[in-house]
Amino acid sequence: MTRKLEDDLHRVIGSASERAPHAPIDFSARIAARSRRRRTRGQALVAAVAVVIVAGGIGLVARGTSDDSAPIAVRPAQTPASSSTLPDPIEKVWPEAVWKIPAKLPGGRKFQPRAFIDDHTLLLETWESFEKADAVYAYDLDTGQTRKITDISTPKGVYASGYVVGGGRIVWQTIENMRTRFWYVPVSGGEPAAIDTDRAVEGRGDELAVVGDKLAFSLHEGGVFTVPLGGGTVTPVAGADRHHILRWPWVGTPGEYTPDNEPSFEELLNVETGQTSKAVIHPGEQNVRCGVLTCVGRRPGQSPFYRLRDSSQERELPDSTLGLAYDRFMTVPLGQPHGGQALLDLASGKSADLGLRLNAKGEGSSIQPGPTGDGLVAYELKDQYVIIDLTKIR
Repeated sequence: MTRKLEDDLHRVIGSASERAPHAPIDFSARIAARSRRRRTRGQALVAAVAVVIVAGGIGLVARGTSDDSAPIAVRPAQTPASSSTLPDPIEKVWPEAVWKIPAKLPGGRKFQPRAFIDDHTLLLETWESFEKADAVYAYDLDTGQTRKITDISTPKGVYASGYVVGGGRIVWQTIENMRTRFWYVPVSGGEPAAIDTDRAVEGRGDELAVVGDKLAFSLHEGGVFTVPLGGGTVTPVAGADRHHILRWPWVGTPGEYTPDNEPSFEELLNVETGQTSKAVIHPGEQNVRCGVLTCVGRRPGQSPFYRLRDSSQERELPDSTLGLAYDRFMTVPLGQPHGGQALLDLASGKSADLGLRLNAKGEGSSIQPGPTGDGLVAYELKDQYVIIDLTKIR
């Protein structure tokens, strides 16, 4: 256990924690946005925010921490959707958590931010063609310096995805013919190497987490497993044969994707302590998405809600909110005539303008919040990337 992780947990749950399912103080406090487009195609995980073009609206993803004294609660009167006044820009509301960096590498190559290597270093991925990685780089947010880590080469139709960092390594996965393989490279750089497994991993890789000297992973088809980072035996996690990684050591079922509109992560298991939690779902509720502590969804009358997993402290949300990240962050549309979107912190009631706007045709970028990952939010704004580290929001 580290003091930082303990503090993170207390900030998230605040005074609402007494009625919430208690996560242990050493659970990983990281979450990230995920590319819906790539998951739909191959169900492969990516540590980045999806950007899609939609008519008439914009959306985003997130995760962070709150003040110790702030309960998890929504203050509807303070949400940007209910006001004609724009909230302050995100770099003004949370300056400690926001950077703006050039949208191209030296030499002019485009890239996609994928994960945080450490508190001030960003992992960037470049493409040889759409979503097909050919290299990864380290970008120092303090100095602006860029360093190539390694080249990545995959067969036709096979994509690198799911980047995670731990144990001095960058780890990712590839999926080919319904089998998943894992790869790594030292953070310092070098040639990519496979993490050899004692048997083929049958199924499509879902979430990854570096846990000590092991890689934990879940499959889209269900099931959580571990394998030594140095290679070896793939070991099923006891009691998690249907589960997906939410935020290690919490795993749950169903996973993030529920084609029959089942509540996402309704049942949780802490694989380190054996603790379980089942969210309270009322008849007729739709689109229920749960995290470690909270759930969002729609009542039978279609009004959106936000509450703890035990159904207490329910609050009504602004309409058209997107996702739930780290049990507390969502995005909401800005009122007309502004267009665009704001990031809303449900714990504090604060909101911040993301700077995104609709074009003359009423089109804009949509970024969908997700419940898993390392805290990175990234989106293009003109000739820059806006980088947000939700772990730094207090």
